Amino acid sequence: MKKKTWFCTGLLTAMILSIIACGGSIRYAERDPDMKDFHPRTIGLLYADVAAYPEARGVIDEIIIADLIGRHWFATVLPSDTLKNQLKNDQDLQKTVTDYLLKLNTVNYSDPALSRQIGDSLKIEAFLIVTVDSWNYAIEKQNNVARAGLSMKLIETGTGRIAWKAGHNIEKEYTFLKPDLKDVGKSVVNAMIGAMPH
Repeated sequence: MKKKTWFCTGLLTAMILSIIACGGSIRYAERDPDMKDFHPRTIGLLYADVAAYPEARGVIDEIIIADLIGRHWFATVLPSDTLKNQLKNDQDLQKTVTDYLLKLNTVNYSDPALSRQIGDSLKIEAFLIVTVDSWNYAIEKQNNVARAGLSMKLIETGTGRIAWKAGHNIEKEYTFLKPDLKDVGKSVVNAMIGAMPH
């Protein structure tokens, strides 16, 4: 009987740790209560700010786009390459995006006129803006950890309103074999996109 109890307790503990390792619920999420009926059919990743984590450049874009496409929630997901090519070939669009991001990042203002121009040019109803908050290996409390963390904003292009914003991070402890940060990042993205309105 004791062996069975220990086995059940061990199994339950393993299940709980597995849920925690997969990220569980996301760290924080906030939805605009006036936008409960916002269900975009077309979406794109406008910008991923890797800031202090250049090794995440390109990788995080690929993970997010693959997750959005894989869910089959949207009629169109604008691929990152398409967006980059349009920005390279359209100076007006490039200036609009730069001006929009500058206002958003400096005075926390999502300019509706610029947002609408972006939506019209790219033919999308919503876009994501992502910031990489962590993407590294570290030692915490004498434990080796691989960590990835993101913040996301979902913007409605027609009004410039921030329909949803969220943040999440996952840390995976390891002893010898380093987990691939791309895999940790996939877990973060999966949890966050799973909680995003669609």
